[in-house]
Order: sequence, then structure tokens, then C-alpha cells
Amino acid sequence: MKKFLLLIGAMVLVLAMTSPAPAQFKSWGHMEIATGWISKPDFNTGLVTAGQTYAEGSDLNYKRITQRYRFYLQYGDPKTVRAVIGFEADSSNWGESAWSNTSTTTDPNYSAAANPSGRMGVAATDQVQLELKHAYLDFVIPNTPVSLSAGLQFYGIGGRLFQSRDLPGLIATVNFAPHKVMLYWWREKDSSFNARVENITTEKDTTIFNYQVNDTYGLQYQLTQKLYNLYAYFFYKNDLSNATYADHPWWIGLGGAYKLGNLALSGQFIYMGGKKDNVTGDDVDYTGWVAELLARYQIGPGMFAAVEGYYSTGEDTGTANKIERFQTPTGSEARWGFGNDRSVFFFYNGDFMYYFGKQLDNTGFWYARLNFEYAPLPWLNLLFNYMYIGDTAKGDTGAFNSTGTGVKDESYVGQELNVIAKVKIYDPLVYNIGFGYFFPGDVYKTATKNPDNAWALLTCLKYVF
Repeated sequence: MKKFLLLIGAMVLVLAMTSPAPAQFKSWGHMEIATGWISKPDFNTGLVTAGQTYAEGSDLNYKRITQRYRFYLQYGDPKTVRAVIGFEADSSNWGESAWSNTSTTTDPNYSAAANPSGRMGVAATDQVQLELKHAYLDFVIPNTPVSLSAGLQFYGIGGRLFQSRDLPGLIATVNFAPHKVMLYWWREKDSSFNARVENITTEKDTTIFNYQVNDTYGLQYQLTQKLYNLYAYFFYKNDLSNATYADHPWWIGLGGAYKLGNLALSGQFIYMGGKKDNVTGDDVDYTGWVAELLARYQIGPGMFAAVEGYYSTGEDTGTANKIERFQTPTGSEARWGFGNDRSVFFFYNGDFMYYFGKQLDNTGFWYARLNFEYAPLPWLNLLFNYMYIGDTAKGDTGAFNSTGTGVKDESYVGQELNVIAKVKIYDPLVYNIGFGYFFPGDVYKTATKNPDNAWALLTCLKYVF
């Protein structure tokens, strides 16, 4: 790891010294170290936790320390043209075992993949898991309001409800302030190939071409004003990469925010339609939707109260030809930050490094949240949350959405009380501390045991440079 950093640093120094315009070089990134102390994530019921099954009444507790960093280099000016390359050392659990694709370890972080991410927290820290995260060109077309970004880059649309992922593709932006139009294309898979088959009798080659790609196309409109903003988008997926089906889901989203005095309202609605065309068997329709609404009121200096509601459709029993559960685009990482400022135990919270949480998939749920926020000092911000969480699936022949481990028709997932403190040590250095206590609901009951309450204590030290 140290060798990689020294090499990168030397490269930047040499280029900066030899370049006629060293001011065009820029670097940025962040480093974070997180801790987690989680008590009874399986509620002492023997449910599957972290990929493993524990015996009922095992009183499971675990403590972990993990770390990650990102480092970016830029040459050029974003007002004209620039090239950006970014590296990442993904989350690493301190003291984890060395990676082996032939290991039979029961470590929940074990991966049989040829190139697993993470695995940099081994005691012998000279590992090779330095990842290329971004590599793209960003430029403005001269004498136009149009800019283009091409390469391996970040796609963020729809906040915590839709797309958040690093992908290869193109983004075109047309900016007529206060209006902005953005065109998107990304490619998830290309398994196309040419096969040349020789005919022995005729001594001629026959070329067979198979076009199998998975592309997504999108359009977004944004209007930004002083007191309100609006946005709308449409995305269509054309997946021809699978031999057994052609997948064509689409999403249409509408959202915005409005401020009236001390009251701020924000929300978003997304509907998912389209169809999966199976080669054999019936086709399947997509019919899911998700919505959120937040009302936040400023009581006084540094003091706020908020009410929030969230609902995502679940998969009901007896809908074999429909997928009613809302789905984000494949691989979207928006769910890793779904619990930001909201949850410490149940949903994943990116302020604690995308590592600790009970429920990664945030669809098939509804919740109601009450929030109080107070900043008693310039360097301290406190958030107090109460969440009531329910399951939106109906029927007694399918697994409930929250865990997928039982056949029952229950809707009460649980309640969470938490407090989150954000401590500013310096402007670029923040220490986040969160404590969450969870009261599990009926969906976690087993035939022999009622679930025990659980809690989590999380921290994250983050430096942005």
C-alpha cells in the first residue's frame, strides 16, 4: 500500500514540476475510519446474520474497526477540459484474514471472487486491492452551453431512492440557468462476440455475430429557483445480454423542494414499469413504485423539527406474472446511504462508512419518522430520531420482505430510537457518533422465541481533503 502511495505521489510531483501550467493539477479525496459495536443483530432468534446462521439464544455481539480512502487526480480546468482519475482502497476490516479463493473460512467477509474488493485490513498490510474507481474526460463544447463527460464515472440520480453507482458511459449536460437538461447513457454489460466457423467441405469461413448488450438511457430536467426546485427524469433499460430473456424496465421520477418561511417541504415519487420478455414461459410486468415526503420546520437558531414518511411497494402473494416490489437500477448503491441522518441500527448509514446495518435492501418497507435536530455549539450537531417501520408485502405464502427467512404474513417490522452526534474537530475533519436502539416486531418472531431488543453504537472519523 505504501509503495502505491509513494509511486502516485512521485508521479504527481514530477508532472507538476515539468508542466508549463502546474496550477492545472489538482487532487482531492477523503479517508475514514469507522467502528461498530452491534448487539444481537439476529435478535437471539437464530436468524441469518452476515451470511451465517447462529443458534437460537446465542446472544450474538460483535465489534469491528474498518477503514477506506479515495484519492483523485485532475489535470485541466472543468470550465474547458479536464481529465480525472480516481483510486479507492475499499472498506477493510482491521485484522481480517488474508484473502484466498480456496478458503473454507466461515469469515462473513470471505469472497471466492477472483478480484475481491476490500481485504486491505490484513495484519501484513502490503495488499494489492487498490481499485481504479473513476477515469473520465470532462469538457465544454466551445461557444455552447453543452458539456460532456465520458468514461468511468459516477451516476447520481434521484438521491437515496434511485441510482448511485460508478459506471462506464456518457453524460451530456445542457445548462440554460435556471434550467438544466441532462442526457445519460451507461453500459452494464457487453457480451457480444464474433465467431468464425470453418466449413471443412467448402473450405469457407462462416461468421456468426451475436449482439448482446445491457444499456440504460436516461433524460433528466432540473429547475432551480431561490425558494423551490423541481426535477423530473425518465430512464429505460435495454438488456439483451441474457439468453433466456430480454429485460426492458423503465422508471419515471418526479421530485422537488419548496421553502415557505421556516417550513421546508421536499419529496419524490418514482414509478417503475416495463416488462421482462422471457424466451420460455410467461412474460413478467414491472408495476412497483416508491414515494417519500419530508416536512422540516426551523424552531429557532440551530433547532429543527421534522416529520417524514416513506413507502415502497412489496411483492404480494399470487402475482407470478408481476413484479410489484419496486426495484432500483441493477447494482445501485443508493441503499448504502438510505439511513443517513435517520437510522443507526436498521438501515445502512453512509455517515458511518457504508458498513454497519441490519437491512441493506430498503424496498418493500414503509416507515414514519419523527426528528428533532439541535446544534448547541458551532462544532456540534445532534439529531434525535424515532422510526416506526412496517413491511408492505401481503399474503401468507411468501417470505416477508424484511428478512426473507420465514413464511408468514406480518407487517410490523419494528421501532428504532437513535441519537446521532456530528462533531466538527476541524473544518475538514468530522467525528460522527451514533447510538440506535431497536425494538423488533412480529416479522422476527419464531415458533419458539420472541425476538430480543438490539442496539448499535457506531462511530466514523472522516477527513476530507
